[in-house]
Amino acid sequence: MPLSLDRPQRVLFYLPMVTNWWFVQIVEPLLRRLAEEGHEVHVLAPAPWCGTGLGPEELARCTDLPHVRWYLMDGPDHPSTRTVPEDAEGLIGFVHSLAPDVVLCRTADYATAARFPGIVRLLMEGRFEPFAPPPRWILLAERPHDYGLPAALDPDQQDRLRALIAPAWDRLQQRLAPPSGERAALFDRLGIPQDRPVLLLPLECETEDNFLAMHRVGPKPNSALVRAVSEQVGDRATLAVTNHPLNDLHVDADALLGTIAACPNAVLLPPGIGAHPATLAIARHADGMLLGDSKTFALAAFFGVPMLRQTRFATGGWLNAYAELPAFLDAVTAGTARAPAAGDAQLWFAQCLLNDAFDATGPQADVLARIARPVDPDRWEGALGWLTQTLPALFGVDRTASV
Repeated sequence: MPLSLDRPQRVLFYLPMVTNWWFVQIVEPLLRRLAEEGHEVHVLAPAPWCGTGLGPEELARCTDLPHVRWYLMDGPDHPSTRTVPEDAEGLIGFVHSLAPDVVLCRTADYATAARFPGIVRLLMEGRFEPFAPPPRWILLAERPHDYGLPAALDPDQQDRLRALIAPAWDRLQQRLAPPSGERAALFDRLGIPQDRPVLLLPLECETEDNFLAMHRVGPKPNSALVRAVSEQVGDRATLAVTNHPLNDLHVDADALLGTIAACPNAVLLPPGIGAHPATLAIARHADGMLLGDSKTFALAAFFGVPMLRQTRFATGGWLNAYAELPAFLDAVTAGTARAPAAGDAQLWFAQCLLNDAFDATGPQADVLARIARPVDPDRWEGALGWLTQTLPALFGVDRTASV
């Protein structure tokens, strides 16, 4: 049933995977706004465990919100809410007793949340390279990692979105175009052979609070993934491996380093190369990218790099992603691999930046209106204006294109 905006709504925040950063930067601003707008706000979350859940620090921030109702799960089974609840039926029954109109979730267990009453949406990261707005940008999603799916837009709306983003798109394409001869010099410096294709393998986050890793396809942890892919690729290509920034900060790298050392066809790149993160710097030169649920699919889309995506989730057809490594490797080595469609890539970035994603602390954090109207051309100019303030060097350019 469509969401009605002509009356106050009962909104439940369900937060088993919320970290302190996510609560402070994203959840708290959203629940404050909803409460100030007169909606009935409820919060259901487990006690702290593995860097997730709500504790005294988070609750103390909201003592000035007396009308927000809090429900904290602190029984012995509360850690299970991060993956598969031991008492899923009891949890679902409790949420039914609250009878929410809308449920906003920060959870990896989307299957249980999908059985809640009301309209259920996941709070997901909305920051995609290379545009990279601040980390506070989020998306409202039905599943965690459905990537590149086009909205239902008529041709005029598509043309308008492309026109709105065209100046920033062209500027970023020019800014990130690699200098002539850079590939050979860069590969020589990094120890990457130039007599075979290069496959970029960006590793996913493995911190203890990232329970979304439960959905990954293929070997775990990352060291096992690198070993398995290396064995399948053999001497037909070189694996250029980049670690996730949070892994560099918080995850022991001994197993990964040992695996890379034992794989003659793999090179672990430094976190940064020149002025850019390593994944971006090498994506411009890669012959293919090997992906699972990483958001770096957006770099492959922007630079037109063929990709393999192995995932449990949906992938936009315009990305032309391969699903199996042997077929992908054959196509890359033959020079015939399908690449993402450039025009559709520009449209998807425009859709994401101007229609789908939003700053949780900004004026367009109108969550209920976004649920009621998933596509709303009336918010596109406002989104572009906010981007101009947020990323002035990129979006603060003359916008004379007809829209």
